[in-house]
Amino acid sequence: MIKTKTTSPVGKSVPRIDAREKAAGEAKFVFDMKLPGMLIGKMLRSPHAHARIISIDTSKAEKLPGVKAVITAEDTPKIKFGSNEYFFPYTVDQLPLESDKARYIGDEIAAVAAVDEETAEKALSLIDVKYEVLPAVFDPVSAMKPGAPQIQGAMNNIGVMLPMQFGDADKALKESDYVREDIFHLQSAAHCALEPHVSLGQYEVSTDRITLWTSTQAPFKVREAMAKTLKMDAADIRVIKLNVGGGFGGKLEMFPMDFSACLLSKKSGGFPVKFTCTRQEEFSFTRRKHPMTYKLRSGVKRDGTLMAVTGEVIADGGAYCSYGPTVIAAAILRIFMVYKIVNFRVIGFRVYTNNPICGAIRGFGGVQSGFAVESHMDMLARGIGMDPVEFRLKNATDPNMETVNKLVISSNGLKDCIRRAAEACGWKDKFGKAKSAGDMARGIGIGVAADVMGSKMYKAHESAGSIIKVEEDGSVYLFTGAADTGQGSDTAMAQIAAQELGVAYERIRIKAADTEITPFDTGSFASRVTFISGNATKNAANDAKQQILNIVARELKLDAGALDMRDEQVVKAADGAFVMSFDQAVGLCYSFNYGHLIIGRGNYNPKTTPVDFRTGYGNISGSYGFEAQVAEVEVNKKTGDVKILKMYDVHDIGYPINPDSVHGQIEGSIVMGIGYTLYEDLRFSEGRVVNPSFSKYRIPRSVGIPPIESIFVETKDPQGPFGAKGMGEASLLPTAAAIANAIHDAIGVRITDLPITPQKVLEALKEKKAV
Repeated sequence: MIKTKTTSPVGKSVPRIDAREKAAGEAKFVFDMKLPGMLIGKMLRSPHAHARIISIDTSKAEKLPGVKAVITAEDTPKIKFGSNEYFFPYTVDQLPLESDKARYIGDEIAAVAAVDEETAEKALSLIDVKYEVLPAVFDPVSAMKPGAPQIQGAMNNIGVMLPMQFGDADKALKESDYVREDIFHLQSAAHCALEPHVSLGQYEVSTDRITLWTSTQAPFKVREAMAKTLKMDAADIRVIKLNVGGGFGGKLEMFPMDFSACLLSKKSGGFPVKFTCTRQEEFSFTRRKHPMTYKLRSGVKRDGTLMAVTGEVIADGGAYCSYGPTVIAAAILRIFMVYKIVNFRVIGFRVYTNNPICGAIRGFGGVQSGFAVESHMDMLARGIGMDPVEFRLKNATDPNMETVNKLVISSNGLKDCIRRAAEACGWKDKFGKAKSAGDMARGIGIGVAADVMGSKMYKAHESAGSIIKVEEDGSVYLFTGAADTGQGSDTAMAQIAAQELGVAYERIRIKAADTEITPFDTGSFASRVTFISGNATKNAANDAKQQILNIVARELKLDAGALDMRDEQVVKAADGAFVMSFDQAVGLCYSFNYGHLIIGRGNYNPKTTPVDFRTGYGNISGSYGFEAQVAEVEVNKKTGDVKILKMYDVHDIGYPINPDSVHGQIEGSIVMGIGYTLYEDLRFSEGRVVNPSFSKYRIPRSVGIPPIESIFVETKDPQGPFGAKGMGEASLLPTAAAIANAIHDAIGVRITDLPITPQKVLEALKEKKAV
């Protein structure tokens, strides 16, 4: 019996479907798992940034009491894996365990499984690896020079080169009334998920099958990579995602620890093997944000018309490619979602170095480009004496348009977002009117952004599937491959299923992200789950609903098309007249006369066209989300400290499935953006991370977070489930620029490299006085 009945749940802030479980401490993470006979896995990593592997002797480690298995590359099929294999097959460059040479400090060389952690650590110390140390290169510009140490064999260490050109940029620049060039420097950063990477693999001797429990955002992608590198059928590998304590893009790939847990289990005779990253390993050896140098040269007319954008992006990718192609492409192409640009020429380089690997992180290159582009746009507007809000309104994209590079934009609330953000913060009364009191100065700044609802860069399709099963007692089970990593997607899927099926939210039970049980889903990334997986769930619920209505119509000799299900009832679609309760309808389906099991199936593949990376043409997403963000800051001119007084975020979210969750996602993104802008900086010395702990790596804390006002613009996207769009990343993209623009408004200095530290502010003020 359902105690609470929340009908028509879409648009309501219902409690999260896993809230009680988590509040009671009953939620299970892979970190919590302990299986009978479980062994502890540990990874031997290279101490050198670049070295040829001469030999590996594991004999002493294998003889150590308590050690059950040791593996090196010689125990593997030596098959490389990568994350952008479909569109960039040449970027598949990493082995689960390296065999010829190490390319960064931390490269995986061997792995052990032992009865406890102490024994495993001792075993690692007994493995004798002989290296020939090679020259290393840590700066991407130096790495591209002739004669630089070659890391992967790519010409001039350029792993990916993306030249994008549309129109005649040179002609447009000559016709411009004002042209300026700026250079921006963006630092590396860590994901800082509270749950570290954890993998638990078990080989079944009797079936020759493998089960992997792992903290992942993309279980089906992990299964695919595991099948390839282990030379096994995908059907013989089961990947299970339990609760995940944050991912932010850092858990989108198969990692060598996933592979090693399973192979060690097999070699040990079927004992389960568990790997858990330490916090130092998280910071040093998993994935990180791409540091970039972003050069822009653009021209405008006196009336604010954006004539041309040109530039160059150089990204330090580290030792392997990972999601590098996607990141560099997104860093260049996002601008077309936001601004009407006809003349464009930007080339991007993703460069191999002997630094740790860069990969996906929330925003996929959009955070770096957001700071550069939105700072640059403010500087262009100021250069012609134009209000930055009016400049953006002049050049912003519109609804129902096709961009020069063939993005198809349907719903678009960007201009409404800009206007409402300016109204909410009192822009006209504050911009350009910096208030000073002694050493303190206040200013205001704006940034805008757009984001995709998925991206067809992983496979030939971007499909997701869902199954709805309605039992005899009226309980409803949703099976989805979508991976909830803490953002609340399970709740959104349950709301969508309940709304479409016409039942109470509390009826829904969910099973997600188990490759053996749930339908395929590409994973939780690129703000795709609500839009793509949500549509699949809506379609499955509709299929189940039609099956029920068909039985009711047959029984009552009615037209099934004239019936609907709403608020736990079968009703007449025209006037909502009651026909029978949902429970009665389900009972009828399972009755003697019909015996019909209700199993609804749904899938969804958005209407997109793959990007041709030789030309830049293509429609990467089925829809696009938009937003404007304003920062109000106070700067201490004596100390250089920056205090954020308030953040305003106005977001085109289509329609909010769960308003509280949407507000939470927006606020979380903004806080991450504040961290990247003011604090976060993953630093290196000769390829080694020098601040691999929360005591040395600064992130925002709950105390000191400024007030955040988030406002929705509802555009009811025609492609989205109930008009909804994804929105997990867009709010992070303009934050750094909004803050930097506000600092300039306050004290008249422009900071072009992140993070914005007190020292940089003071140095900029000193230079201003010297001019």
